[in-house]
Amino acid sequence: MDQPVVRKQIGLLFVSSYKYWAGGIIYMLNLIRALDLLNDNEKPELLIFYGAESPLDDVIDLNYPYIKYHQINSDKAIVKAYLKFKRILTRKSAFFSLLPEIVYPYNKHFFLGKKPINWIPDFQEWYLPQMFSEDLIRKRKMGQREIADGGGVVVFSSNDAMNDFKKFFPDHKCELRLLKFASILPDFSYLNIKDICGKYDIEGRYFMSPNQFWVHKNHTVIFEAIALLKQDNLDFSIVFTGSQTDYRNAEYFEKLKDFIAKNQIEKWIKFLGFIDRAEQLCLMANAEAIVQPSLFEGWSTVVEDTKAMNQYILLSDIPVHREQINKNCHFFDPTSPAQLAALIKENVLSKPQIERTDYSRNIREFAYTVLNVLQH
Repeated sequence: MDQPVVRKQIGLLFVSSYKYWAGGIIYMLNLIRALDLLNDNEKPELLIFYGAESPLDDVIDLNYPYIKYHQINSDKAIVKAYLKFKRILTRKSAFFSLLPEIVYPYNKHFFLGKKPINWIPDFQEWYLPQMFSEDLIRKRKMGQREIADGGGVVVFSSNDAMNDFKKFFPDHKCELRLLKFASILPDFSYLNIKDICGKYDIEGRYFMSPNQFWVHKNHTVIFEAIALLKQDNLDFSIVFTGSQTDYRNAEYFEKLKDFIAKNQIEKWIKFLGFIDRAEQLCLMANAEAIVQPSLFEGWSTVVEDTKAMNQYILLSDIPVHREQINKNCHFFDPTSPAQLAALIKENVLSKPQIERTDYSRNIREFAYTVLNVLQH
């Protein structure tokens, strides 16, 4: 008689939203997809702790076979006050009785009392302090110091971020673990690119820049490059997707639109806003190339998506990008519109050759690394 499978339980925090942090949502969805690729007897039971605005349907649609759901926040002031009071009174999460031993990523407001397995995506505020308020920088650094002194586990998505942590906190007392995530793309083969282009009024050859409109994503260099190319009157456009709201810099998107109008480059630019993920991927797969100009990343979802679909990418020359990709790419100085303009022109005149790679190996490695990283 077969013995019943005793499954490891893992609690996953899913309280963000696409509007606030699309990359974090996609990160968690990829993690669940990776676990679903394991042999059945290796699959853990997942407890999803979600928020009032979380896109829970996206998790449900994955059809992971061993999963439970618990809502752990609310937009009602009285509920928030009760949960905070209970946490202070008991010095444990208000949901402590629901929590398995392993929870990720650790958040003291929701998982207090469990061993911390933290996740620090990057150290952007150390390198680009001008993009943050002094109060936010102080809070982030205090949180990082708390993690360094806490004696738990901290997970990084890149060696670049891990090395930064060692540099900033050489006396840390926590264990460092590396989890380079891979993109496990949802099926978009049922979509017809002509239909999608028709829907969004996209004509001719186009490039794609699928980033939220946050200042560090550096959209400015793309518009400055287009302004330099204006006199050539080349036949192309660049399609932009992603939320147009930066909670740290509310005027950012309007300033970009002012630059576009002032330089009269509207004909080369198409803003789609936040669109369906499958439609976005279909547009990316059929673009001339992807443009990723970011000044800072922890581990770029855009780059992983591009690798997963064997697409070509023009991307900023920053250390984490060099760590992340070395084929089907061309790097440029993120402060040089002239370099990017030259690359765009080169790709318009002659489409680059794609070297096919077996990305499934990245996915398999990610699946087994998740299990190794998320343990005591």
